[in-house]
Amino acid sequence: MDYSLLNWIIRQEAGQFQQVTNRWRPIDLLMVQQEKRFLVDMVTRHRRLVAAEDEIRSLNRADKYIQRIKRMRLWLRQAHYAWKANHLAFLEAVAGFYTDYGAILWLLKTDQARGALTPASQGP
Repeated sequence: MDYSLLNWIIRQEAGQFQQVTNRWRPIDLLMVQQEKRFLVDMVTRHRRLVAAEDEIRSLNRADKYIQRIKRMRLWLRQAHYAWKANHLAFLEAVAGFYTDYGAILWLLKTDQARGALTPASQGP
C-alpha cells in the first residue's frame, strides 16, 4: 500500500500538531469574536446559578444541581484554557457546559411543575 493520501493529509495538518503530545489541535475552527461570546455567555449563566445556590440547596434534588454547577465550573475552566490553543477542546468544553446547563433547566422546570419553587406562604 502506498499511503500517499494519508501522508498528504498529515502534511497538510502539520502546523496544527503540538510538539509535546503530537495531538491534532485545530485553531482555525472559530473566530475570536465567537469564542469570546461563548465565554461571556457561559460566565454569565454560571454566575446566575452560583448566585442562586442558597435557593438550590433547599430543593429535594440539591445534590444533582450542585454536582452539575461544579461540573459547569470545570467546563468553564477548560474552555478558558483551550480557547486560543485548541478549538476542538474548546468546543467540547462549550458543549459539556451547555449540556449541564440544559440539565439544570430541565430539573428546575420539573421542580417548578411539582410546586417545589412555590413559596411556602403562597401554597401550591
